[in-house]
Amino acid sequence: MPDDLAADTIRKLEETLASRSLPEHTKELLGVSLSQARTAKAAGHDQEAITIAAQALHTAENPSTEQ
Repeated sequence: MPDDLAADTIRKLEETLASRSLPEHTKELLGVSLSQARTAKAAGHDQEAITIAAQALHTAENPSTEQ
């Protein structure tokens, strides 16, 4: 079983971004976060990738907190 929390968190962010109907500005912010998380993961900074993706997921789940 793969035990790659960074990849799993990034995948969840990708799925959330693809499946949710979110305001355009929120989608843009999530897209930037996704790119940053992928870059951090590729550079071997798994904890940073997890943090970025988790914060973006929180934003996706609570878009009204961002105004």
